[in-house]
Amino acid sequence: MIACRAPGKLYIAGEYAVIEPGFPAVLIAVDRYTTAHVAEADATAVTSDLFGDKLISLERVDGRLVAPTCDGLDYVTSAIWVVERLLTELGHPVRQFRLRLTSALHDGRGMKYGLGSSAAVTVATIAALARFHGLRLELMDRYRLAMLATIRVAPDCSGGDVAASTWGGWISYRGPDRGTLSRRLRRDGVEVLLRENWPGLSVKALPTPTSARVVAGWTGHPATTRAEAGVIVGDDSCAGFRAASRDCVDRLSAAIEDDDPMRIREQLRRARLLLEKLDTATGLGIMTPELAGLCAIAESVGAVAKPSGAGGGDCGIALVTSDAQLTQLRDRWRAGGIQPLPLHTHPTEQDQP
Repeated sequence: MIACRAPGKLYIAGEYAVIEPGFPAVLIAVDRYTTAHVAEADATAVTSDLFGDKLISLERVDGRLVAPTCDGLDYVTSAIWVVERLLTELGHPVRQFRLRLTSALHDGRGMKYGLGSSAAVTVATIAALARFHGLRLELMDRYRLAMLATIRVAPDCSGGDVAASTWGGWISYRGPDRGTLSRRLRRDGVEVLLRENWPGLSVKALPTPTSARVVAGWTGHPATTRAEAGVIVGDDSCAGFRAASRDCVDRLSAAIEDDDPMRIREQLRRARLLLEKLDTATGLGIMTPELAGLCAIAESVGAVAKPSGAGGGDCGIALVTSDAQLTQLRDRWRAGGIQPLPLHTHPTEQDQP
């Protein structure tokens, strides 16, 4: 049996603006994982705690993967399709398999923490199936396959979570033009897109700061990025937000590289204010009362905090600079109904091919 895991993620800054190709975000990979187990089988099937541990049989009809409707299965079947399409284009045989997925990116009731479970599922599935079929993938190949699988399901996804789940550690990320990729995938297939340059795409590893620590808190309410978010943020009326977000993320990346906690704090606070202004202008529902409370509690102990990711629920992050501040923050969060998540950075050097 082959097993490959992919970490979850937290957005540090750059949410929403990163939906536009070429606009930056900073993310970290965290030590909560989805693991894909693949073994030889007589017929292809999938099982996972993500959808009730049911055994779901998959069929191939005229080269097309056919699967029953099941919540959470679409990213899995898309990842399988992309790998098998590449195998076919390369002239390699497609083998039957049993795929089992296990995840620590949700609570005991199946509620997602907002740590990028769909991306982790996709990246882990791609990695495991590629290894099962004898494909040797560089990290960029793994990202590209996972990104192609993702945009078949969610065309507006920036791919930041896919990149974090692929590279690990702290990264600065700028996404490609997904519309062009979707058209090219339908026209030219997978192998061509693995070999060609993707305009706008940039992934840069950042050092993990030693002078400050990121802490995550969960509101207990799962969030979903609104389908129209990409259209709203891409509108000319949001040009000022996009430009300010790019400047903020670029300054934040420089501060992280210099391990300067004051400048990191300054840009994180600025990132929150930008999201608040965007929320007021667009009604996207980014800053819920729970997330506002999470941020206010953090500020009350001298930390700086902001929503992480889509907002509207899920997670917020805070930056603390001492163990005493960390303890005080966690205690006050719990008292305020916020669940601190015991997360650490998933190191870049782990799980490399």
